[in-house]
Amino acid sequence: MSDTGTRMLDDAVRAATDFLESVFADEGYTLVMLPELSEEHRTAWTVVFDTQEHIGTGDMTKAPFTRVLAVPKDGSQPRFPPTMGSFTEFLESLEAEQ
Repeated sequence: MSDTGTRMLDDAVRAATDFLESVFADEGYTLVMLPELSEEHRTAWTVVFDTQEHIGTGDMTKAPFTRVLAVPKDGSQPRFPPTMGSFTEFLESLEAEQ
């Protein structure tokens, strides 16, 4: 990955972290960002995360239902994919919004 791509990923991870910390503020999770599993798409980064509680125990009840977040490159608010439909359809809908 180029320096520019790495910097963009760093920005996406930072935006995802800020968003997740606000969403899960009352859950007691210790968030673990997994940028090595994140992917760049045309209009967004998909940023993967987990919780230390889940990683440490393997207990799925100690993790959010969805552990990926789309971070649009235009700076708009990160968002979770819907629980219905395919992830590909979700990414296509993000691209259509741009």
